[in-house]
Amino acid sequence: MKNLNDSISPTERTVLRPKLETFDDILPYVGDYGRYQWLLLLALLPFGLTYAFLYFSQFFITITPAEHWCRIDELMNSNFTQADRIKIAIPPSDEYPYYDQCRRKDVNFTELLKAGADLRSLELKRNRTVGCTSWEYNFTEIPYSSVGTELDWVCDQEHFVSTAQSIFFCGSILGGFLIGWIADHKGRIPALIVCNSVALVGSIATANANSFWSFAVCRFLTGLAFDNCIDIPLIIVLEYMSVSKRTVVVNVAFGIYFAVASTILPWMAYYISNWRLFTYVNALPFLSVFITPWILPESARWYISNGKIDKVVEKLRRIAKINKRNPDPRVYDIFLGNLEASAKQRETATVLDLFKTPRLARNTILLILFWCFIVISFDSHVYSLKLIQSSVFVSFSLSCFTELPAGLLLTLLLDRWGRRLCGFLTLAITCVLSIAELMFHSIPVKLTMSVMSRFCLNMAANIGLQYAAELLPTPVRSQGVSLIHIFGIIAHTLAPYIIVLATVWEGFPMLIIGIVSFAGAALVTFLPETLGQCLPHTISQGEEFGRDQNFWSLPCYKSRNLTGIANLMNDNRPCTRVLMKNANKEDGDQQ
Repeated sequence: MKNLNDSISPTERTVLRPKLETFDDILPYVGDYGRYQWLLLLALLPFGLTYAFLYFSQFFITITPAEHWCRIDELMNSNFTQADRIKIAIPPSDEYPYYDQCRRKDVNFTELLKAGADLRSLELKRNRTVGCTSWEYNFTEIPYSSVGTELDWVCDQEHFVSTAQSIFFCGSILGGFLIGWIADHKGRIPALIVCNSVALVGSIATANANSFWSFAVCRFLTGLAFDNCIDIPLIIVLEYMSVSKRTVVVNVAFGIYFAVASTILPWMAYYISNWRLFTYVNALPFLSVFITPWILPESARWYISNGKIDKVVEKLRRIAKINKRNPDPRVYDIFLGNLEASAKQRETATVLDLFKTPRLARNTILLILFWCFIVISFDSHVYSLKLIQSSVFVSFSLSCFTELPAGLLLTLLLDRWGRRLCGFLTLAITCVLSIAELMFHSIPVKLTMSVMSRFCLNMAANIGLQYAAELLPTPVRSQGVSLIHIFGIIAHTLAPYIIVLATVWEGFPMLIIGIVSFAGAALVTFLPETLGQCLPHTISQGEEFGRDQNFWSLPCYKSRNLTGIANLMNDNRPCTRVLMKNANKEDGDQQ
């Protein structure tokens, strides 16, 4: 059979071949921003819900009211109100809630009741106290009993709440390796199906847990899906999206799903008012596992890396059909020829290559620390909301509502001010707001500071993700981002314990958040700026990247003829295309 390449003139081949080196080069021929891409954005909906529910649901499953005190069974059977029981049996305290939450008066209430004593008027000024064996809770602010109140995870067992949260994130570490291996060897869609299937089983089992260890095991299983449940579908959608639309369209679309889901989540818990039923409802988005193969395509880059070129062409033809495009059939053959040529020239490396040269090793370590400090600050602010003496449902919703406007503002600023300045400002402002929250005692002021901090941390998290995807060299970008992700999960496990320090001093969590945010703001200033720069495609380029940059140079203060992206359009250097086409591509391609 005659090869279609033989019918292409040398001039035509010269024009087409450089434009068809990657999947992103051929995608515009079949449509990179049409009906097919909008259907993919819609398909992200269940995965965005899943991610938000996974991230925050345990907060409401384990939450315990701040107002709790020793349960005295003898007084429960008598005609005493909650206020009466506290006044009669609980020692007073100078701090909120103004009574001892962990101890009771050492009094034999059975004998006093048998003697007919009027306990309401009797002054029981005993100095001796004993520890509680069970507790009562004030369910005015939190109108339901959680697993934390059912199993009395308060006082000397308060650490069980933080430990259970850390175990959930430990599951994510194992999930990163396990699901990652399946994704590399069996495909992204099979990995996503396994991921969400395990999480579905774990979520259902969580609702039936009746002890700490059974609950911990269930949360560990559910944690296997954390991050993977959104990373895989989001990267797949990014692959099939126009490079110029990825940052705005996908981030805004995902931002809407995540912001709406996390904003309504506390009110789901409030109105369901049953932690077991709430857990079942949270498992519903995982049912998308049964339709995943029909709403999401397999990764085109996975097909390419595994030599399944026929599948790539089949997918391209399907996209063209849905987008009503009719490309010249010869472009497929040229694309396949270029793939074979580039495969022979591709540089291979391992994650260890990130640490073999001094500058690249320094940048890698800084990226790891920067991301860990963001995670610690972000999670600690989420958990600290229950320390504010206000409705945790209102404060949580207000904080989550900042997700979308933060993403929109960052979209406007990031390509003007640069990654380094934006990273510094967001964490520096978080530090100032955290210290302000520590100094002021007004509840409205504390809540305002907390919401503003969350707004800044939302932007910082997006910067951290994009910074790593741009700064690490192409051959090790995927492995490097995975390494940073693993250290970030470790940071996730540490954050819950920061809030436990409030039992030592109520201002401890905010002080630590302020210090960690300041450290992150300081560290990011030592990273090179990627805006307006040719991104590193080899290990050697990664080592040399940023060597010519001045510490005080900022993209927004450069002269007009050096302002970066706009002027690079007239630059004929080979690396110019890397910036113009692949700055966003690599984020989706290699995370």
